[in-house]
Amino acid sequence: MTRWWIVAVSGLLSAPAFAGGAAFVDGTWSGKGVFQMGGEVHTCPDIVMRFKGDDKSYVVDEASMTCDGLGTQKFTEVDKFKIEADGSIVFVEGTATALKPGTKVGSVKGGTLVTLNPIDAVKIDDIRMRLDGDYLFYDQIASEPGKTPDYALLAIMTKKKIEEKK
Repeated sequence: MTRWWIVAVSGLLSAPAFAGGAAFVDGTWSGKGVFQMGGEVHTCPDIVMRFKGDDKSYVVDEASMTCDGLGTQKFTEVDKFKIEADGSIVFVEGTATALKPGTKVGSVKGGTLVTLNPIDAVKIDDIRMRLDGDYLFYDQIASEPGKTPDYALLAIMTKKKIEEKK
């Protein structure tokens, strides 16, 4: 079962670089989505995520979501990644992971960023972000491959405009 995972990661890590790297995710994004945990699916009318990104780095800065039946949850974990010249994403440091610095975890190509972070010996945190027009599509699934996910989040967001000071 782990054989397909190694092949998938190898393909992602060899993808060509995207001009601008992760610059397309830079900023604060807000929107709506759905959150699955165990056997329950909740609608989430308010999701906010903040990322920092450029041609050489990508940072998951913070997030919050308000979901029906769950209330508001805030996530303040910060994870930092380096983007190599070939588009590979390499883990640098983070507050919510046991990943070792220098571990290749994904790639950025075009307007798509993908990371597959090992959670433990069998589970992975699979995150995909894709920018199409003004919309950032965010898809995260934490699970053992082939099993019901521990949790999953699907969100469609737009970038918040920065208010000009008068």
